[in-house]
Amino acid sequence: MRRILLTLVVALFAAGASAQGINNVRINEVLVENQNNYMDDYGHRSSWIELFNTGYEVLNVASCYLGVTDASGKETLYTIPSSDPNTVMHARTYLVFFCEGTDTKGTFYTNFTLQGATKITLYSGSKIVIDEFAIDPAAQRPDVSMGYMSKDGVSPSEIMALPRTTPASTNETVSAVPKAELFLQRDPAGVVMAIIAMSVVFSALLLIFFVLKGFGIMMVRLEERKNAAPAAVATAAAPKLKSGSVGDKFEEEAAAIGLALRMYQEERHINETTVITINRASRVYSPWSSKIHGIPAMPTKK
Repeated sequence: MRRILLTLVVALFAAGASAQGINNVRINEVLVENQNNYMDDYGHRSSWIELFNTGYEVLNVASCYLGVTDASGKETLYTIPSSDPNTVMHARTYLVFFCEGTDTKGTFYTNFTLQGATKITLYSGSKIVIDEFAIDPAAQRPDVSMGYMSKDGVSPSEIMALPRTTPASTNETVSAVPKAELFLQRDPAGVVMAIIAMSVVFSALLLIFFVLKGFGIMMVRLEERKNAAPAAVATAAAPKLKSGSVGDKFEEEAAAIGLALRMYQEERHINETTVITINRASRVYSPWSSKIHGIPAMPTKK
């Protein structure tokens, strides 16, 4: 059961990836009037359509549809066979379909031609439009193909008459002009280059200035917060006095306590500085100062 579920998940994932990758296919080049140009495997020259995988993943165009619309609006569809391994397109590769009007020669021969066609459409297997390629029948010239190419090798590609036909290969046959050469052509005196260089230097210096200034402001604020933290803690720890009679009473009690402490300190100071000295006085003995002479003699019995 797990193996079956795993197989289904892998199949669904592969189908989703293929459906997503098929959107990278575009109609890259079309040749309507083929007189002396690319020949098919049978040695015949006919109009052809080139598909290009613009992505970087492997995909398969099997079961997709190529449709051609004429001036009356009628559309003819060709179903790409699903049993041919050659319909697999690797990254950045090409497929060429010959529009001979017969479907008996193989996978890459459609059942329609491009004579009088006004539009070519590539559909997915579920008939969702993948890409469209408009054709102007009056503008077609012999052996001149229409396809995507950049005008100068730098700008995005657009549909135009190609300088040479390139079936199964890139349309970019014109060498791209280097960007430095293009810049030199547009600014021969170098004024724009000088302005750009000075602007870059000035912008870099300005950016450095603002970064350093912001860093300094941040450090100052951090220092202020660091210094303000102890003061905030002391303020939070200090008793808060309530307004009204309770606060007044507390102030009176504090004043009384302070006065008592002051008086106590002053009294203590006085006691400490007052010294009483008692000295022993020495007296010279004499009969006159002797108290023994003042005591009468005891009477004697007779």
